[in-house]
Amino acid sequence: MISMMLRFTNYLRYEGFSVSTSALNNAIAALEWVNPVRRDQFYSAMEACLVQNIEEREKFARFFKRFFEDKTPLEFEHEDTTFRMQAGEFADQLRQDDDYISKIIADYIEGDVLKLMENIGDKVPFRQVENDVASGLGMSKDKVRKEIIKRINLLVDTAEDFAATSFHMPKDQRETLSEFLVDRLREAGALMKQEPIKSHGRQKLLPWEKQRTISTISFDKLTLVEHEKVKGEVEKIAKKLKDALSRQRKRSSKGHIDIKSTIRASMKYGGVPFNVRMKSPKRKKGKIIALCDISMSVAFAAQFMLLLLYRLQNRFSKIRSFVFIRNTYEISHFFTKHPLEVALQKAVQTHNIGMGQLTNYASAFKSFLENYPNVINKDTTLLIMGDGLNNHNDPKTEYLKRMAEKAARTIWLNPEEQEYWYSPSSAILDYEPICTQMVECATIDQLSDFAKNLIL
Repeated sequence: MISMMLRFTNYLRYEGFSVSTSALNNAIAALEWVNPVRRDQFYSAMEACLVQNIEEREKFARFFKRFFEDKTPLEFEHEDTTFRMQAGEFADQLRQDDDYISKIIADYIEGDVLKLMENIGDKVPFRQVENDVASGLGMSKDKVRKEIIKRINLLVDTAEDFAATSFHMPKDQRETLSEFLVDRLREAGALMKQEPIKSHGRQKLLPWEKQRTISTISFDKLTLVEHEKVKGEVEKIAKKLKDALSRQRKRSSKGHIDIKSTIRASMKYGGVPFNVRMKSPKRKKGKIIALCDISMSVAFAAQFMLLLLYRLQNRFSKIRSFVFIRNTYEISHFFTKHPLEVALQKAVQTHNIGMGQLTNYASAFKSFLENYPNVINKDTTLLIMGDGLNNHNDPKTEYLKRMAEKAARTIWLNPEEQEYWYSPSSAILDYEPICTQMVECATIDQLSDFAKNLIL
């Protein structure tokens, strides 16, 4: 059961969920007081121990369900046989040193976490430590921890060299092996130091996501590599929509008679309309006001939407872009000088927007109305991109109502899957009746469908 708990917390950390070592110890201790077979007891105990603040409860519920109820495996278990054999071979090389510390680290790399966990905290160990550095005899937990940390610092380079010289594996697999071994070593070191394991964003897909196409992966589950691919897909979508607009204009020019022009042309034939003139009806170009939540949970989705809008800007008379977390700032002028990614970065730096803040939609809408009172008119489509997580702040719907009353239509694009819209910390239930549309926009396919309906 302890091994399973380590796997679960590794999965949470892999997803960017912060789990401290003390929280993990509390969760393991709680197993003695609950029946793990009883889902309600087990879930309540894990939530109480592992969730540090109320804003993370919805995320935890989602990850818990995915791991335990969907039987989500960890990445290492889905690597092929060659990968597992190489990781096992590295562990066996460590065991050849035939000392207590090396065996602990080797076991941890292969997934047996008990010996490592014995040496965390000051309580009586789960299993008795057997014997000095070679056998563990007479060593305190603090001494064992220091020896493990010292050994790990030496082994990181060894692990990288081991993976680099595994020439019977393809290059990408050698890189994956190196990353896995180094991550496991550093993870063990962080546990010994009793500090949180840092997460800087996933670099590749989880195994169950590898079965899906990029067009259906939710924006919040994209890896850094996949993020770049999606940007390429947005460019392709923009080109297809531009082509569709051109075809639409050509078709319309064949189906509408220009009466005035036809009559004028027929005068030289005595009023007989030998040459029927056709015209293309001019579609009125509207103005777009894009108001984007750029908090960490939805920043990628906002970036994709803005990229698509600016690639199709000829379809609109004007596009003005605004971003917010707590206060709203216009960033339109940055796009005239910089590419999209650079423009967003410059905007965040210039306005000193703290990306770690908790989102407050009411504050953002109020700020927009106060600083940009005349931006919205009856030719405006107001686009709001955000998940609606208001962190239990008062939604103050009167601000959004004032904005919606000025606009021709108000469309809210929600990058969160619809089943999670109405959580306790979300204000979507309050804002939805005010909007003309509330659209799920969690994948590239959904973003493409929305853009098609917007411009065609």
